[in-house]
Amino acid sequence: MRHPALAALPVFTLMALMALMACASGAPGAPGAPRSNPNRIERTQIESEGPSSAYDLVQKLRPNWLRWRGSTSFTQQTDVAVYLDGVHLGGPEELRAITTTNLEFLEYLDARMATNRFGSGHVNGAILAVTRR
Repeated sequence: MRHPALAALPVFTLMALMALMACASGAPGAPGAPRSNPNRIERTQIESEGPSSAYDLVQKLRPNWLRWRGSTSFTQQTDVAVYLDGVHLGGPEELRAITTTNLEFLEYLDARMATNRFGSGHVNGAILAVTRR
């Protein structure tokens, strides 16, 4: 037995609705195209930008990684932390000393992920710079 609400809809309306639902289930963009990760700059992107400092690269491609997001108190300001191959270097200015020629990727970790990985003191997250091995 058909549901009363479905019986009231004309057949073509029901078919159009089903066709729209089928189209909406597909992923956006070209089929098979890789999706860009907003928290990562891959080697291919680094190479396409040419040699520069990691700071210049981040400033151009992901400037939101460098934005100050607040602090834990009115007197304490905490910059995003920068790590090179797992070693803490300091704040975002340290990216200026890292050249892009040997970088494999750069990755941004939000405050929660940075704290889980490196411990407390990562209110504004962390930028990981990983070099090619």
